[in-house]
Amino acid sequence: MPLRPTDTDLLADICMSVALQNYGFLYTDRVNDEIRSRYESGEKSRLKASSLSQTEIKKAMDEVVSDEYSELQRLRTGVYYYDPFGAGDDQGIADELTALFRQQLVVTSEELRSRFDLAIDDIDFFAEELTDRNLVRRIATGERDYYTIGSRLKEQAGEAGVDARLREKATYGKLSHDQLEKVINVSATADVIRYLEAEEFVIDLDGEYLVESAISRYGQYLADEIGDDVAAEFENSGYVLPETEFSQVVENEVSERSDVLAQARGVRGNILKATEETLTEDLGLDADSPVVRQTDEFESYIDRRAEEIKREVPSSGERLATESDFRDVGHPMIDEIHVSTAEQANEYARDAIRNRFDEMVREDFSVDTET
Repeated sequence: MPLRPTDTDLLADICMSVALQNYGFLYTDRVNDEIRSRYESGEKSRLKASSLSQTEIKKAMDEVVSDEYSELQRLRTGVYYYDPFGAGDDQGIADELTALFRQQLVVTSEELRSRFDLAIDDIDFFAEELTDRNLVRRIATGERDYYTIGSRLKEQAGEAGVDARLREKATYGKLSHDQLEKVINVSATADVIRYLEAEEFVIDLDGEYLVESAISRYGQYLADEIGDDVAAEFENSGYVLPETEFSQVVENEVSERSDVLAQARGVRGNILKATEETLTEDLGLDADSPVVRQTDEFESYIDRRAEEIKREVPSSGERLATESDFRDVGHPMIDEIHVSTAEQANEYARDAIRNRFDEMVREDFSVDTET
């Protein structure tokens, strides 16, 4: 026991400062030397002890925490805690969590313990502190505790990094179970999957997972799978389909190959839209309400049919002295053309053929007039 009493005010200040270096926790077996060194170099009255032994530090700290106004609390023998949140000195904790959740979407309590260099006995206490302050969110599980980013940190940490990794690892917009576990770095238990679905990261497709931010890539995959059959539908319909029929063809072709539209009802519209957008680019489609046409092929088809009608007109036996005579004979022939069972497509094709036919006739008569 020192001949002079310990300066408990100085010791308390030192201990709280040291605790904040370790996110609020003070383990005396780790920091006794630092406490003693800082105490010896600190300013204190001549009436106070100039140096402290390990035993004297422990006794003096017991006096500190016994004070009802003390901000330092004892968790158990040799372990003390100074609330960094109440002290307004929790930025270091927020920064560590931000860095952690930029790397991982879900973490275990053991990963939290390791990240903050805590004793095993302290992780539950610390995780509860983080949860109470909305820095982390606990995912309810049966056997293990998992944590994800809390609402207070979301704006600061963001989740773009996780989305980017999910998209990067997804094959054609989907992840296998093993791939998902590699991305999130924890076991993909049912509770974790429910969380990922609730947060709209993935959709469970019975052992595979559709990455919601990669639906456009999945649409590209589907478009590649059904592209030939959709192209055949256009070919069989004069390269023009009513918009509603085009959408139905795409939906039917997708459904024949996969039950994804039934499994992912919440995003089925997004899946079909992404597929249609890719088909539009791949097949050279254009929407001209109320139809969708395969433009290059449609224009070639229109030219060919208009030319055919123009060649057939002279064989009608009618007098063909003027452009009007050609139109009077040719237009009824055009009106008989059927490219589809859908009248919208038929009318659109007939109008296009009629316009092209009229252009050809006009050009022919213009040449005759000039000569």
